[in-house]
Parts: sequence; structure tokens; C-alpha cells
Amino acid sequence: MKRLVLGFVMLAVSVVGLSAANLSAKFTDSIWNQKEVPKSEVCSNYNTKPGSTPSITLDNIPANTSAIVLAFSDESFKGMSDGGHGIISYKLGKNTTHVIIPSIPGETFDLPAKFSVVEKHRGGKYGKTEGAYLAPCSGGKGHVYSVLIKAVDDAGKTLGSTRLTLGIF
Repeated sequence: MKRLVLGFVMLAVSVVGLSAANLSAKFTDSIWNQKEVPKSEVCSNYNTKPGSTPSITLDNIPANTSAIVLAFSDESFKGMSDGGHGIISYKLGKNTTHVIIPSIPGETFDLPAKFSVVEKHRGGKYGKTEGAYLAPCSGGKGHVYSVLIKAVDDAGKTLGSTRLTLGIF
């Protein structure tokens, strides 16, 4: 009986693991190549206007996902490496398995429908304009930027996740 229960538990864990591992993401716009951050999409300190988030296509979204949480980070700078460039949420309809999350502008709290701020960007303490999202802003020092993408249920439990590298700036 113990083997049967253990076998069932192992099967359940592997199925949950497969669900989480199958969340797939890619950039919708080819200007995001995961190598270099597009010059048009950096912060207003290094551009004529604030950069925007990339549009992201998600597939294999786990069942019971109610929102996608996007945590933008500068992996090369400890103060901004854990969602320091902003954490936003995108509300999904019931039973959504595929979605294109549209791009949103940086350095503002004026977000389109379905978006909400989980945590504003922390660049304000470095003299940057406040807002929900801060585009890459290292000034071309070779920092690596990424977005952690999580599928969450109504209780905030993570059902699946993946990470995309935005590029180097």
C-alpha cells in the first residue's frame, strides 16, 4: 500500500512539474532578440521617451490561471535584481491557454485595462521617474535584463513560471 501511495504522489508531482515546465513565452516583436535591449526601449535618461515593456506571447498556460505576473529585473545590479524594474499583473479570462500580453509604456502608472501594479519600480530611489515599469537604464554598462513570468491562481499561488532575457544594455 505504501508503494502505491508513494507511486501516486510521485506521479502527481511529475504532472504538476510538467504543467509548470510547459509554460512557454516568447517576444511578439522581433526587435527583442534576447541579446541587446533595443535602443528605442531604454529609460528616458538614455532615450527621448521612456521605453516600453516587450509584448509577450504565452502558450500552455496552466488551468486555473487567473493572472500573469511579470517581474522585470536588472540581473547585474543587486538593488534591482528581484523585480526592481517593476512587477505588474495581467488579468486573464477563465480557461485561457494562450495570450499575447501587450506592451505597456514605462515610467507611468497610467496602465491599460487588465494591467495592475503589484510593485512599482524602485528606480525612483536612483533619481528616475516613478511608475509601474522602468525600462533598462544602466546607461550601456553591459547589464543583463530579464523578466520572470508567473502564472498565478486567484489565491496568488504560482502554477507555472518561465524567464526571458530581455537583453544587455
